[in-house]
Amino acid sequence: MKQFKLRQLAWCISLVGLSGTAFGQAVNDAALAAEAGDNWIHTNGNYAAHRFSTLDKINAGNAGKLKVAWVATVGGKTDAQATPSVHNGVIYFPQDNKVFAIDGKSGKLLWKYEHKLPDDWGGYNVPFFTGKHRGVALYGDNVYFLSNDVKLHAIDMKTGKAKFVKDYAADGFQYPKDFAKSKDSNGYCITVGPMAVPGAIIVPLNAADTGGLPGYVLGADPASGNIKWKANMIPAKGEPGGDTWPEEAKAFGGAGVWIIGSYDPETKQYFTGTSNAYEWNPKNRGGGKMDNVGAASIVAMNAETGKVNWRWTGVPGDPWDFDLPQTPILIKMNGKTTIVQPNKTGYAHYLDAATGRFLRADKFIDKLDWIKGYGEDGRPQGMIALPKEGGDPVTISPGLLGGVNMYPSAYNPGTGLMYLASAESAMKYGYEEIKVISNVRHFGAYQEFIFGNEINRAMDVKSGKEAWRSDEGKPGYAGGMLTTAGGLTIWTTQGGTFKVADAKSGKLLFSQDLGVAAKAGPATYTVGGKQMIVQALGGTPGFGRDEAHKAEFGHMLVAYTVE
Repeated sequence: MKQFKLRQLAWCISLVGLSGTAFGQAVNDAALAAEAGDNWIHTNGNYAAHRFSTLDKINAGNAGKLKVAWVATVGGKTDAQATPSVHNGVIYFPQDNKVFAIDGKSGKLLWKYEHKLPDDWGGYNVPFFTGKHRGVALYGDNVYFLSNDVKLHAIDMKTGKAKFVKDYAADGFQYPKDFAKSKDSNGYCITVGPMAVPGAIIVPLNAADTGGLPGYVLGADPASGNIKWKANMIPAKGEPGGDTWPEEAKAFGGAGVWIIGSYDPETKQYFTGTSNAYEWNPKNRGGGKMDNVGAASIVAMNAETGKVNWRWTGVPGDPWDFDLPQTPILIKMNGKTTIVQPNKTGYAHYLDAATGRFLRADKFIDKLDWIKGYGEDGRPQGMIALPKEGGDPVTISPGLLGGVNMYPSAYNPGTGLMYLASAESAMKYGYEEIKVISNVRHFGAYQEFIFGNEINRAMDVKSGKEAWRSDEGKPGYAGGMLTTAGGLTIWTTQGGTFKVADAKSGKLLFSQDLGVAAKAGPATYTVGGKQMIVQALGGTPGFGRDEAHKAEFGHMLVAYTVE
């Protein structure tokens, strides 16, 4: 007890010594549970993933007077996919296996932390993942960062120095290795950000498209990074849904985690969407006749023990790569916590958060023909026939990039509207022979994209009806949505146009062409008494959508305010 009091005293003295600095006090459990306001702690704003800020100094009355406050460059070489986290006026932003601390008032770089990937990093499809990150977690006086090679880094907020780096290879989560340097190139990688909840750092793992190893979510000790629990996305034998896979297929079933989830402090549940089953050609997973529960699913787990409470599968058998990795948004409806998840399928699915019971599915895109709808049992109805391996492809809408993709949606409790970074699309899709190289099973499928326009939509969560839309006139997805108590909804188009609209009506209040591709959502915070909006920009051309914009792909963070 005496030793604890001495440590506590030393901690308090350190905080006194920091008073007046830019970094301020540590992030405690109360700060984690707070709504986004002066700070933007979580990647998605709050536990419930609303991406809603209580700030209203920038509002519908003055948004037309927005001006650029500063611009900072981070020298990125891949997609800037992270929404920055902000605490006490300091921005923390990950890019290319680096973390930057930036003064939120001036844009000045405070420190940079850099991690080098191993020399034998490589394997199947790995350039698609390398350097990409979707956020950091803030807890205590640490910034928690996940590098692509499955390592958790605890970085001191003040100094930018690592307190520990936890490697999960010894726990069975080896990174993928270069074909030329390894006889087994299967492995896990991480592009998703961590999330801090009381007593744990959530670490999602993905190997869905590096060879199809089964997905996991880990709960890590914030003090050491050691695993406290691990939750399997694919059910084991004897678990509910365990009989929906051929037993041998579970070893390469996919169902990884691409995107940060949400957390309910009342039930202490963490919710995540999961990625595709693997291979894409379903012949080794039951030929499209087995449900493959856990893939293309929403999974709920106890964040203290890792026990999986339920799994709900939105695309049984996942024959189209319509995975459901999007963040499950938690909304109180009729007195109950309800999961609302707009996803690739072109539907927003509603589930009871406590039980996983299917409630309804609302179509949100214009053209959708892969199914006729969802039944009362939550299963797709009238799905078109699968193509034959080696035969002609089929054409379906949407394409596998989906009605929405990885770019986050937002919910405003004041308007009752949910804002979607959506797009219209279709694809030609066919199956081919599955090849195995260096122990890695390849997709066994191919696609030709047919792109439609980027359409950013507002959707009434109670009625499921569209409230307004912004058709951007070109293919793509907005980088992600932000909404505020000031009555604003904010996004940047894939072509790099920063937009601020009235959250209720969709009336455009401010627009500026930044000329740089956007593949991340904005955040807002206060510093020096001013509300600021920060947007990360930059990426590399991909999937052909970028070609229509002729935008540059250099990287920068841009901050706006009203003078």
